[in-house]
Amino acid sequence: MQSPAPSAPAPDGFASAEEFLAAFAAGVGGLVSYVDAYERVRFVSHEVAEWFGLPPEEIVGRTLLELHGREAYENMAPWMQRALAGETVRYEREAARPDGSTVWISADLRPHLDARGVVRGVFTCALEVKELKRTHDALGRALEEIASHIENTPLAVIEWSADLRVKRWSRQAEAIFGWTIEEVRGRSLHELAFIHPDSYDVVAALVAELAEGRERRNRMLARNMTRDGRSIWCEWYSSAFSDAEGRTLSILAMAEDVTARVETLEQLQQAAVHDALTGLPNRNSLAARLEHAIRRVTRTGERLALLFIDLDRFKKVNDTLGHAAGDEVLRQSAARIRACVRDGDSLARLGGDEFVVLLENDVSPDVPGIIGERIRKAFESPFDWHGTDVRCGASIGVSLYPDHAGDPATLLASADQAMYRVKNAAE
Repeated sequence: MQSPAPSAPAPDGFASAEEFLAAFAAGVGGLVSYVDAYERVRFVSHEVAEWFGLPPEEIVGRTLLELHGREAYENMAPWMQRALAGETVRYEREAARPDGSTVWISADLRPHLDARGVVRGVFTCALEVKELKRTHDALGRALEEIASHIENTPLAVIEWSADLRVKRWSRQAEAIFGWTIEEVRGRSLHELAFIHPDSYDVVAALVAELAEGRERRNRMLARNMTRDGRSIWCEWYSSAFSDAEGRTLSILAMAEDVTARVETLEQLQQAAVHDALTGLPNRNSLAARLEHAIRRVTRTGERLALLFIDLDRFKKVNDTLGHAAGDEVLRQSAARIRACVRDGDSLARLGGDEFVVLLENDVSPDVPGIIGERIRKAFESPFDWHGTDVRCGASIGVSLYPDHAGDPATLLASADQAMYRVKNAAE
C-alpha cells in the first residue's frame, strides 16, 4: 500500500510513517482513498477494500475506470474531474457495490496541491448515509403523493413564477381551458387569452396583490375564455409563496368551473323579478321600482302615474280556445303595450291578465290619458291564434302620485279601483 507522502515524519507512538499509515487505513471509519492526477488509486482504507471485496494491494495501482467499471465510472467521473481541476467537491449519490446492491453515499473530494499549486491528486472520503436514503425515499413518496393529488383533483391547478409565467398546468387545467401544458408553459398571464375582458381588471388587481406581497392568499369569481372561444365562469383560490424577505417566488392558483352554478343563479334571480310567460318585470320588481321612484320624486317635487290595465273578455278566450291560446294572447298583449309606452316608462305583469305601466318622467296632466288611449286603441285589432281572430279589449285605470296616494301599495290599489270603474262603466 503506497502513501502519497511516504517521507513524512511518524506521529508520536508510531515507529514510522508507514506504520501510522497502515494503522490509519485499518482504523479510519469511512471510504477513504487517494487518487493521483492520472486517476490511478494510490491509497485505500480497509473499508474501501471491503467494499470491493479485494485486498488493498489488488486495488492500489488500478485506475478508477479499471476498478469501478465503465457504468459506475461514468457516474462518478464528472465530480472527480472537477476535483482534479482544483475544486473541492461534495455530493450525494446512489452507488452500486460489486455485488449489485446499492447504498447512498455522501462524498467529499479535496484536491492535493504541491508547492507550486499544481494538482497532484485527490483525497476522497465517502460515508454510507442510510438516513439520507430514507429521507430521499420519503421525499420521493411525498412528492408522488402531492403530484397525484394535483393531477386527480377536480380543480385546475396552475403554478405561476414570480414574473407570472406558467410553471405548472395540471390535466384538469387542460380539461377546463383546453390548452395543453406544451402550449402554455413559459407563457405569461398577459399572453394567455383565457381571461374575459369583463374580468380582466379584477383579475389583474387581485394577482398584483399576491405578486407584490400585499396579500398571501385571495379568492375571486372571474369570467374566463376557453381555447375554443367559449365563455365560462371560474372560482379561483390563489396563494403566494414568498422567501424570507417577503419576495413572492411563485403563485399557486386553483380554479373550479362554476359556469352551471352562475347560470342557475342568474336564472333564479331572473325568475325572482321577471314573469316567465312574457319576460316582463313581475309584481316584486314593480314594487321595488315604484318605491325607488316615489323616493326620487319626493325630493324633486315631480309627479308619477300608474296605469292599471286589465284585459276584457280574456276569460272567454281561455274557456273557448284553451290556456295555450290565452298564453299567446298575454304574450302579444305585452308586446302591444310595450310598443305604446315611452323608453323611460316601466311595464310589468302583475299576474293573470293584469298589467301595470309606471310613468316616471315628464308626467304632465295629459300624458297618462294620451298613453292610455294608445294602449286602448292597440287592442282594437284582433289577435291571431292559428288563423282564428281573437278579440280582447283593455280597461285602464290611472292613479297619480302624490295626488291620489302617498305610498306604493295605496297608489297601486287606487289605480286598480280606477280600472274597475272603467270596466264597470263599459259593461
